[in-house]
Amino acid sequence: MGIDLSSHEPWDLVAKGYSEITMAVFQGYTDAALAMVNLDSQSRILDLACGPGTLALTAAKDVDQVKAVDFSREMIGILNHTLESEGIKNIETWCGDGQALPFEDNSFDAAFSMFGLMFFPDRMKGYREIYRTLKPGGVVVISSWAPLSDSPLQQAVFGALREMMPSMPKPQQNVESLENPEFFREEMTKAGFKDVRIEPVSCGTEITSIDSFWEDTVKGAAPLVMVKNSMTEEQWREKSKIALDYLQKTIGDSKNLSAQAWLGYGVKG
Repeated sequence: MGIDLSSHEPWDLVAKGYSEITMAVFQGYTDAALAMVNLDSQSRILDLACGPGTLALTAAKDVDQVKAVDFSREMIGILNHTLESEGIKNIETWCGDGQALPFEDNSFDAAFSMFGLMFFPDRMKGYREIYRTLKPGGVVVISSWAPLSDSPLQQAVFGALREMMPSMPKPQQNVESLENPEFFREEMTKAGFKDVRIEPVSCGTEITSIDSFWEDTVKGAAPLVMVKNSMTEEQWREKSKIALDYLQKTIGDSKNLSAQAWLGYGVKG
């Protein structure tokens, strides 16, 4: 089953579960990204591929203004609901293509894309739009997953998915993707950024039970939601039992599984 994560449909489907489950999982990566940049009460920032607002909502407490962009109407809808219910006034949202931003040149002091730009059909267009809209001396931080071999959490989830669907190809490391830190550095440099560095960050997920771990993972993972929606309820129950058996054998008594990511930092010259 091919799953195109560069289109908005999977993210629309997973938006509710993503906001309920995945935002909390991603908070550690967000905190690490924000810690790399000197922001203050005058800062204006861009959150590109913002999802339900993990970074935007965190940063808004300390900056003047956040522009939050995503191509998923469901994700933006959830963020807008949060802004209204919590009375947050300094985040403005825009639903559209991150490869063609509606903002003027030299608009932002800093820009972030947390696990978003990595899925762009044309990453270079995304980089260049970030570069264009940053002020001279502005900073960007982009996150991407490290190879599966460095992430026990993702190994467990993809292993369960392949156990459910044996015909699914085994994930292969792609050296021409952002999971390769050298390639990541070269791409950012090619886009014009200076002082580029790629730093690792690893965050853990506490597992209280295999059943709840699987239920939460399904809610917040676009590939699993797509697989679930392709089956009848009975088929999904049978496949889930296979996944749970696999996870029980694989994870066992582990209480915490980590996932490693890269944070790419650069400065507009």
